Amino acid sequence: MKISFYGGVNEVGGNKFLLAYRDTQVFLDFGKSFERENKFFDFPLLQPFYISDLKKIQAIPDLKGLYKDNPGASEVDGVLVTHPHVDHFGYISLLNGKIPVYLGEGAKAIIDIRSECYRAGWDRRLNHLSFETFRTGRDGEVGGVIYRPYSVDHSIPASYGFILHVGGKTVVYTGDLRLHGTQRNLTERFLRAIEEEDVDVMLCEGTNIVPERQNAFLRGFEREYTRRMGTVAPERVEKPCKAEEDVERELKRLVEDSEGLVLVETCPADIDRIRTIWKVAQSTGRKLILDSRQAYLAYELDARDASVEDLPCPKDSGVYLSRIRDRDGSNRGREARKKWRPKYQQNLIERCEQVYLGPEGRAEIRRHAGEYVLCTANAAQKLLELKEGPPFPCHFILSKSEPFNEEMVIAFDRLLHWLAAYGVKQYHEIHVSGHCWRSDLKTIIEKANPEVLVPVHTEHPELMARMAQQAVKEVRIPLFQGTTEI
Repeated sequence: MKISFYGGVNEVGGNKFLLAYRDTQVFLDFGKSFERENKFFDFPLLQPFYISDLKKIQAIPDLKGLYKDNPGASEVDGVLVTHPHVDHFGYISLLNGKIPVYLGEGAKAIIDIRSECYRAGWDRRLNHLSFETFRTGRDGEVGGVIYRPYSVDHSIPASYGFILHVGGKTVVYTGDLRLHGTQRNLTERFLRAIEEEDVDVMLCEGTNIVPERQNAFLRGFEREYTRRMGTVAPERVEKPCKAEEDVERELKRLVEDSEGLVLVETCPADIDRIRTIWKVAQSTGRKLILDSRQAYLAYELDARDASVEDLPCPKDSGVYLSRIRDRDGSNRGREARKKWRPKYQQNLIERCEQVYLGPEGRAEIRRHAGEYVLCTANAAQKLLELKEGPPFPCHFILSKSEPFNEEMVIAFDRLLHWLAAYGVKQYHEIHVSGHCWRSDLKTIIEKANPEVLVPVHTEHPELMARMAQQAVKEVRIPLFQGTTEI
């Protein structure tokens, strides 16, 4: 048995691990590598033109018959996807349509719904692919590989870990998981199943081997930003949280004490966090307003019966639609704006009772700011659009992972400038990670007790190796584009 690593090595995300045994080859995830693309490309000025450009920078492996630009016979029998985050599935759109993609039923629904919210370019089209869905605990087979998926708790529903049986060996692949979310019982069930196995190899994510609060890169930026901006620089106030329940409690306290609009920025597909914010809005007597893509995802998951419970619905939340011009460059009435909007936004306008769009929608939010919690994946854009009228009180909450690279910090710098333009002196950071804490990682590794541990999805595999050296016989730190033979 051999495992080749084409991503997810010394980086968070970009997972692409090729498991090979005799005539069978199966990819474990086929994720987009944001880190590698950002080193070579700069959207929108310098972008990959097609698949060959991604091969040039080694963002994807150069394997015969793997891609749709050369759809001949392929030696790859399939791709197993752990969950619907782009850094784990984002390059499947490039694959040869003859290679089946295996993923959870809920994951397929989420990918379909989110793809309806974006333009289908060459790097996003999925209609040529063959999908096979699985359910937790049920065995499946790809060539000579027997796999059993188990639901795990992560910051997006329909996340899975795998137990694989290959040529007499047992391989565990954790995907991304945590033990402090609202569905931690799922991860615990996965761990119990692992304990019953004699694990030969474990591919374990290690995102939080260095805690987010030790983000020296961001702390240095904050000091420089404060020096440049002086007294107008918004001050970050961290509310430490260890579990999603802590996030809900801290959010509720702040919303209860806040006057005016509460603006919360979170990840676009963090359904657990959207659910938490919705509960807080309800318990504090406010109405939740979602941005268009978050609303479409939440409403469609419910409508398509994707087994995701306790979601906001059109009856108890509103939808914010950002500015858009008609094709002739004018900015006329509601129907004209509706006419030129994407189909998913037209769907929202037709089905939702509370839609906030155009000057009248933004004026309504400003006029009754204290009645709303506005949840968005792009707070800077909402601040830009809402600032066209008289000033109003606004409290900002960052409820997602801190920036950890240069590109993210540049975007964060713009957000801080918009907050300063609003006169916001202080904002709160209330978040809990979608990944295991360091102590939980140690517990997971000890329970699995693998012969060989392979740290993946981490920028610090050497720290993970040091932590696990007493719990395993061997730690192998993979090489990018390298092969490990077991």
